[in-house]
Amino acid sequence: MSLPTFSQKLSNDGNIYSINFLNDLLKQQKTLSINAEAELSLIEKTSETNTNLKSDYAYAEDFVICGQAINLYTLQNIFREYFLSHACSLVISSHPLNMQFSRQVLNVTVFHNNAKKLITTQFNLSLSKSYFLDCFNVSEVKVSVPGVLVMDMDSTIIDMECIDEIAALNNRGEQVAALTERAMQGELDFNQSLVARVSCLKGIELNQLEALRSRLPVNPGFAATISYLQEKGWVTCIASGGFTYFADYLKTSFNLNKAVSNVLTVADNKLVGKVEGDIVNAETKKQVLLDCMKHHNLNQSIAIGDGANDLVMMEAASLGVAYKAKAKVQAAADANIHYCGFEGLLYALKY
Repeated sequence: MSLPTFSQKLSNDGNIYSINFLNDLLKQQKTLSINAEAELSLIEKTSETNTNLKSDYAYAEDFVICGQAINLYTLQNIFREYFLSHACSLVISSHPLNMQFSRQVLNVTVFHNNAKKLITTQFNLSLSKSYFLDCFNVSEVKVSVPGVLVMDMDSTIIDMECIDEIAALNNRGEQVAALTERAMQGELDFNQSLVARVSCLKGIELNQLEALRSRLPVNPGFAATISYLQEKGWVTCIASGGFTYFADYLKTSFNLNKAVSNVLTVADNKLVGKVEGDIVNAETKKQVLLDCMKHHNLNQSIAIGDGANDLVMMEAASLGVAYKAKAKVQAAADANIHYCGFEGLLYALKY
């Protein structure tokens, strides 16, 4: 496929709708520019490019977009909807992880003269909803510097709520699922709700749990993300309001550093319907994060979860990531994953 020459306008090019055309540009490390008139151009990206733009604009903000069907037309429409009225310029280039998870991942720098930030949580949520893309602010957390990743388990690492599935074995699934949903929305006290839900599990045999554990639906991108961060020296931990029977299994399976979760009381190879010891709740999760940072002498951290009981640890972390989360959690998070897999947290890091 032939490419336009540098600085050639692309607005009227027949390839503006082609996803493959944009992918080819990115593979060849081409850089796109959208000027204040919404004109698309290829530019020669040099060390002076951003310097020159910074001399024309007072502010520069970086964000990342991720999707599977991004073309030049999409980028131009995003510019017109969100940036045209602000007299901005955008510079768009390939992210280091572009197509590593079979998704387009683009770095975007927006240059503008507005004292007010343009790339906010509300901007990210709006763009994601309108264009079915994931959109991330670039945080100060550096992927190349070891840190601590603390993860919720249910509906974050795995695509299910274990307690709901266990309760279904006792024909109490719908009742428990309703309580779980209300607890994750923050409508119920977590400790009280857990005690009530666990009481519904009385009499279930351990071999039934084993069958459930053998088919845990691990979310897409999880294994590769964990491996990627572990190679860079990151400490990986589970902090879950779920149960050791599943959390410890995932810890062993993926060579995680630590797993903290609730212990189900067992007698005669059956669940008693109670939790042993202190309940792992929001404050416990936060403490796991802080303890891991202190123990490993690390200064940056990520916390990822989906429910209201994850908010405290997300607030304590350097970067709080919401994974396909409840609205309350989305609004409070530093980064939101809507459509891509677990690897989305990597797009919010600095490279």
